Amino acid sequence: MSDAATEARRLELIKPAPAEEDHLVDGDEDHLVHHGAHLPSDWWESRSVLAHVRQAAHHRARSGDALLAFVLARVAAATPPSVALPAVVGSRGSLNFAAALIGPPGVGKSSSKRLGSELVPLEGDAIIDDLPVGSGEGLIESYFELVDEVDDAGKLVKVKRQTREAVFAYVDEGQALAEIGGRKGSTLLPTLRSAWTGDTLGQANASQERNRRLPASAYRLGLVVGYQPDHAAALLADAAGGTPQRFLWLSADDPSVPYDPPPWPGPLDWHPPERRSYGEHTFDQELTLPEEVVAEVRSAAIARTRGEAQVDTLDAHHDLGRLKVAGLLALLDSRIEVTVEDWQLAGEVMTTSSSVRQHVLDHAAATEHAREEAGHRAAIRREYAIGRAKAFGAGRRMAEAIGRHVHRGKCEGGCRRRCLTQATRSTDRKEATLEEAIGEAEAEGWIFADGDLWRPGETRPA
Repeated sequence: MSDAATEARRLELIKPAPAEEDHLVDGDEDHLVHHGAHLPSDWWESRSVLAHVRQAAHHRARSGDALLAFVLARVAAATPPSVALPAVVGSRGSLNFAAALIGPPGVGKSSSKRLGSELVPLEGDAIIDDLPVGSGEGLIESYFELVDEVDDAGKLVKVKRQTREAVFAYVDEGQALAEIGGRKGSTLLPTLRSAWTGDTLGQANASQERNRRLPASAYRLGLVVGYQPDHAAALLADAAGGTPQRFLWLSADDPSVPYDPPPWPGPLDWHPPERRSYGEHTFDQELTLPEEVVAEVRSAAIARTRGEAQVDTLDAHHDLGRLKVAGLLALLDSRIEVTVEDWQLAGEVMTTSSSVRQHVLDHAAATEHAREEAGHRAAIRREYAIGRAKAFGAGRRMAEAIGRHVHRGKCEGGCRRRCLTQATRSTDRKEATLEEAIGEAEAEGWIFADGDLWRPGETRPA
């Protein structure tokens, strides 16, 4: 059983898939064209900026949901790290963002990334656009450079300093991410988990050349990982570590793409919020939340803290994920005030994410079941082949024993059936029948039937 399927079963996450007519369209299991796996049309039509995103995607025959993942990740990367969610529960919330994009090969995950860069360009030396992710250390290192500084002795020295504050990263094949993260001693997945919550990354080191420490809330990360359905379960295998809970799951296919393309709407007229600064000091800036949203999030957190409510393992960070999406939707609409509508729209995004994630679980369960069934059938075939081989060998030995016995002529007038039975070994009779052995002896010409008796044939066994 695969690691992902084992983990999912251990956490009781794999549920029976609903009837096919309620789950898939056209029976295409590699696509996510099924109920609830895509954002509905009224969601896109609720705002001009959202309609703009889907129109751009459909103009290029790409998925609106896929382009949304890249737009939100790039908005997150472009927003200064000083901008954060207020401390509704715990501490201030980072807007660092991660999405898993699910779809078969050729559906347009990589081209959606390039389309996202057209809609939301990332400008400035402080932002790295399209960083390939290879390791946790490498991700942290990308924020640093060796710069010239004058030390206490007045000498010019190289010192490692954080010179970049934001990274947009895309991993084209999530299987590679899982393989890197699964290596012994790898820090990639723990780094991504900490980055999503905006915690301190890396460590201080006595050597300036090796110093690698990103303070909490001093950096921004927008990450999108593309997965094929067969490989997406690898991300779910780290449910115990908490990695899949931090991802927004969206579909890379889109059943609503029209055959006649709509007009190209052009890039989004969007700019990140300006820094609030005075002199060299940058002030923290918090998004504002409606009182009813604060009350809802706080009430749910208290219920969990008091042990009065339990949450599915994969929904452990649901409310923070929803707040991130609501905040990014507000920023995309050029606001720092999160509205009730932002919260509601983010709720629909999270519902869609849960549906896509459940499809991955169902797909993993179906794939594992098919693999087990194939294994059972192969085992049966092997057992049958072994049984046939044993039966053939036993039947052959019995036929030879019968032929030799009859040719000895110890039975006056011919041998009877009981005599032939006694000439064979009991162990061989467990594998083959006497009728098969007699038939083979007759076919070889060793014996022939004469009524109820068998007499020597023209040849005899060697």
